[in-house]
Amino acid sequence: MGTADPSRTAIATRAATVSVVSTVVVVAFKLVAAALSGSVAVLAEGLQSLLDVVLSLAVLATVRLAAAPPDPDHPWGHGKAELLLSALQMVLVVLTAAVIAWQAALRLHDPRPIQADWGLAAMGYAVVANLVVISILRRAAARTESAALTGEAQHLMGDVLSSLGVFGGLLAYLATGWAPLDPLVALVFTALGAGFAIRQLTRVVHPLMDGSLPPEEIEVIERTLAAQPEVRGHHNLRTRFTGQLRIVMLHVLLDDDLTFVRAHELAEEVEADLSRALGGAVVTVHYEPFQAETEHRRRVHGDPV
Repeated sequence: MGTADPSRTAIATRAATVSVVSTVVVVAFKLVAAALSGSVAVLAEGLQSLLDVVLSLAVLATVRLAAAPPDPDHPWGHGKAELLLSALQMVLVVLTAAVIAWQAALRLHDPRPIQADWGLAAMGYAVVANLVVISILRRAAARTESAALTGEAQHLMGDVLSSLGVFGGLLAYLATGWAPLDPLVALVFTALGAGFAIRQLTRVVHPLMDGSLPPEEIEVIERTLAAQPEVRGHHNLRTRFTGQLRIVMLHVLLDDDLTFVRAHELAEEVEADLSRALGGAVVTVHYEPFQAETEHRRRVHGDPV
């Protein structure tokens, strides 16, 4: 129950490995270019990419951890490891942005000329390399429903946008020769990256707080139950997800005159149908007699008949 699909794990691991290797090359290029150009904007990109290396390694480790089967300490599996890492990614991005903004503000008070050619080469390479990796990560995330890979793709897209911005800023510096332009570009695109990370963080909070499945999957549950002719109704529907695993619990109402064995069989059929409809969800059904439960809810809870 809740064991990760080995093929999904292999796909996620390969994609994460590609991200690590590519990011190592990108960060090396950016840091060398920052040293040669003297650009605080290029340095900002280099520092952010250095963080990317650490996070990419963490993604690789987390994908493997999340694939571990349930154990006595984690009966629902380890899927939330990916969500926790995704949240940590975004927090670290915001903290790094604060450090870069501080450095850029210092440079604004002491503008210096820079050598833009190296910075342009590094930013151009970073954009192309990251776009290729993002495409790989998104395809893998779609096939594996990996929150860690999705977070990594979103993170690298933020890097692409900021690299493009720095590239444009360096071109503008070449055209104008205005030294304060370099730290200003660093400030602007660092702020944009931080905002992007904060938005992603808010999306991760929902599953971390055991939020319910999305409305479209709740509709799948309702349609599946409606297609069961012997299910007279249901209530107490509770759903959540952790990594790739969907968890559904509900009460179903069955005819009062069914034998205990037949009611149990029907409950198992409902569990199996819902699990298939949701791509392998863990479903727990508590069955109740329709007329007796309806009367109980009318008398005790004041529900209309």
